[in-house]
Amino acid sequence: MKYPLPELLAPAGNMASLEAAIDAGADAVYFGADAFNARMRADNFKSEETSQALSLCRAFGVQAYITLNTRLTDRELPEAVSLAQRLWDAGADAFILADAGLATLLRAQIPDVQLHASTQMSAHTEFDGAALEQMGFSRMVCPRELSKTSLTRLCSRSPIPIEMFIHGAHCVSFSGQCLMSAVMGGRSGNRGSCAQPCRLPYTLGKKNGYPLSLRDLCLAGHIPEILETGAASLKIEGRQKSAEYVYTVV
Repeated sequence: MKYPLPELLAPAGNMASLEAAIDAGADAVYFGADAFNARMRADNFKSEETSQALSLCRAFGVQAYITLNTRLTDRELPEAVSLAQRLWDAGADAFILADAGLATLLRAQIPDVQLHASTQMSAHTEFDGAALEQMGFSRMVCPRELSKTSLTRLCSRSPIPIEMFIHGAHCVSFSGQCLMSAVMGGRSGNRGSCAQPCRLPYTLGKKNGYPLSLRDLCLAGHIPEILETGAASLKIEGRQKSAEYVYTVV
């Protein structure tokens, strides 16, 4: 049976990585501006670079999704809305959000805005999909920990398309729910500044090692099975990786 070809979505932590993703044949890219994104340690795109990046994507017919996927305080919401408006006017195709309040405000200010629900929202069922659709979302990024059976059921029953991770770093916790970095060092992953304490060595009894550090996800050898699930977009993690890494994986 022939299945529809899903979108291949690549990370771009800077302009070099963006160009590498486009050169390698990505259908879409996702990247953050200099605020409110979950990879604040990446180079990201400064104000003067975002218009150039979006113009480059348009020139090559590549979709550009902007990550505004941190939890926000009330005081930050006006600035986040203003940033989103500027990026939308510059040609962004969609925003990846983790904050329901920001989604509500953007729908009110930009009626035709396209919103993708970040994995940080921890949505993983068709009922979540229905709720997100009512909130104005047109896509849902599912958690990495879903089984193939659960993912296939979700794709067939969700009223909005599903985006899934196929490569990259694999969080030891449930997607969007880890507070380890925040508790241990005051750097919250949900605020874009995870210190990745799970990657450090720990001692368990008399054994030393890395019991919390998972190997990277790599589903390149399972693409036929992934097509069977009906996922609309295949996402590569890696906004803090080099341009060479992005090109090779794409």
